[in-house]
Amino acid sequence: MAKQRYDWEAIEKDFRTGRFSLQQLSHRHGPNKATISRRAAEEGWQKDLTGAVQQRTREKLSRPASEPPDLPDADIIEMAATENATIVQGHREMLVRWRSIASSFAQRLSEQIAAGKRTIEVSEGKPAEVDVDLEYVGKCMGYGTQAVERIVKLERQSYGLDLDGDDVPPERELSEDELDAKIAQYQAQLGEQ
Repeated sequence: MAKQRYDWEAIEKDFRTGRFSLQQLSHRHGPNKATISRRAAEEGWQKDLTGAVQQRTREKLSRPASEPPDLPDADIIEMAATENATIVQGHREMLVRWRSIASSFAQRLSEQIAAGKRTIEVSEGKPAEVDVDLEYVGKCMGYGTQAVERIVKLERQSYGLDLDGDDVPPERELSEDELDAKIAQYQAQLGEQ
């Protein structure tokens, strides 16, 4: 049986981007992960381009027509950043669709509330009109706000708006006991009013 030949140059490039696990490299290029790991150790491959790839991806997303960077490993970085930017652009397109669906949901709920009625399926596919009750409205608002919250979170991630963690509420830094104490304090304040 002939010894199988692999494109070790391509494997090294993908390894150095830091974007792939050994298992992913194995699936992508052929050799098993132990062989890749051994070769990387023998040849001193370093996953030293991860930061540069992420930076270039952000540049591509904010300035798609920007000049290629003047870095020693510019070709590797450019290739990986292009792939990353394509993925993020796809995410952004999906988020636009989900935002539209959430907006349609909110519009439909508004129409039902204004009419005071909604149509439900009773039996055997027969529709019936019923009053719009508060429990239904509450559930719909819960589902709607949860969907919007997720969309906003994903959009902020996709557009890199939360990179510095500026929007993290101070409560996230509190321990369970500190949170319980704050809740008790707020409840006491409400009881005094």
